[in-house]
Amino acid sequence: MLFSKKLIKGGVHPEGQKQLSNHSEIVRLPAPKRLFIALKQHSGGPAKPVVKAGDKVNAGQLLATGQGGSANIHAPQSGTVEKIAEHSAAIPGGGKQPMIHLLCDEQAESKYMLPPDYVKLDNNYQSREQLIDIIADAGIVGMGGAVFPAATKLRSTLSKDVDTLLINGCECEPYLTCDDLVMQEQCVQVVGGIRYLLEACGAKKAIIGVEDNKPLAVQSLIDATSEDDNIEVRTLPTHYPMGSAKQFIQALCKVEVPKGKRSTDVGVFVQNVATCAAIYYAVRFARPMTHRVVTLSGGALEKPMNIEAPIGTLISELLACCGGLKADAARIVVGGPMMGHTINNVNTPIMKGTSGILFLHEDEIPEQKSSPCVSCGRCVAACPMGLLPNAMAELVANDDLEGAAGQGLSACLMCGSCAFICPASLPLTQYFSYASGEIKRQKQMEQKAQLARRLNQQRTERLEKEAAKKAAAKAAKKAARAAAKRAPRKTIKQEV
Repeated sequence: MLFSKKLIKGGVHPEGQKQLSNHSEIVRLPAPKRLFIALKQHSGGPAKPVVKAGDKVNAGQLLATGQGGSANIHAPQSGTVEKIAEHSAAIPGGGKQPMIHLLCDEQAESKYMLPPDYVKLDNNYQSREQLIDIIADAGIVGMGGAVFPAATKLRSTLSKDVDTLLINGCECEPYLTCDDLVMQEQCVQVVGGIRYLLEACGAKKAIIGVEDNKPLAVQSLIDATSEDDNIEVRTLPTHYPMGSAKQFIQALCKVEVPKGKRSTDVGVFVQNVATCAAIYYAVRFARPMTHRVVTLSGGALEKPMNIEAPIGTLISELLACCGGLKADAARIVVGGPMMGHTINNVNTPIMKGTSGILFLHEDEIPEQKSSPCVSCGRCVAACPMGLLPNAMAELVANDDLEGAAGQGLSACLMCGSCAFICPASLPLTQYFSYASGEIKRQKQMEQKAQLARRLNQQRTERLEKEAAKKAAAKAAKKAARAAAKRAPRKTIKQEV
């Protein structure tokens, strides 16, 4: 069923370039010799290692436990932990982070293999809580971009009345086709994961939304759900950013999530198609999240394709699997061209949230020479959140971050629609990203300052109390000595 194109506010129509990588099956990467597994590759704090240098580990073994809202991390392959140290990878936002350096066994398989005596866990849970615990143990995170731990998100439904489960198969970013291929080749696993999710979130029905530029994926899902009366497949028009959660909900359910609220507050729970497949493997086969499908594409790449690779594989190895470059890459992007980030180091490992690596030719990069704003209003019309990008950008340029926040900066999706449509080529998304980061940094500094002031006040009060206590004790001793001097002394004659 195809819906009207008037489903979401704003948005743009960038050239899809899906045909570069959606024409062939998913390729399984040969087993890498080394993996570099980041301890922080999801929202929340970094995971805490439970292994140390020299430890032998098996495929699927727990390497680090999630903490501070993060997820567990497991070994994609068997091998030996060389060390846990920083790696010179290109991390979003700059800097380095500690990683588990895993030297893989020579006989290790690239694809996670189930042990011969694996146990099907279909009947090993008796409640929603136990089902969610299985998902948590497997370290599954949202694979659509947010990289939020799936179990944490599911636990929020235990206190909510969720009626509808929405499965996001839009994949609206240009070039990316990994979800498309997962829906085509792993449709049974995707639908199996949806059935588990229906139980876990307590929803009565599920709707799978897929953009109309993925006809093979739509047909595969329709076939796979033919016996499920409570699972519906809906085709949506190709329109960026249709895959953004709020816009996706608006398109399928015709409801808007209020500012400051979550989708569960309006009775909806959203998850990505690839995450559904991972949940299926975790619940049915006790397989943790150790691999993912990544799109490698772009005009500079010899053979664009989708590769299933172990988490921690270096991008350089994926590049070699594609036959290398046929021309110089003017830009390397992790993610999609609209919301991804650029890197200059291919010795960077993929993470749980890595959906694509783009090697763009200079012809694929738009002219970046900026000129003054012409007040055409196109950015306003394109903003899916109904903001005023031109006004916010001017405020940011004048260092008026408070004014930009007042214009609704916190509601910005960083989708890049405004920058894409701007005839003056203004770097609007960079403005807003910088401003959001700066506001966050200032808030953190203020919180630290408040904590320092509080601790200093507590120290001052403690020292004053200690000083008063010492003064009181000293006064008491002085009074006791004075009283002793005033007391009449007994002489020898008095005693006789």
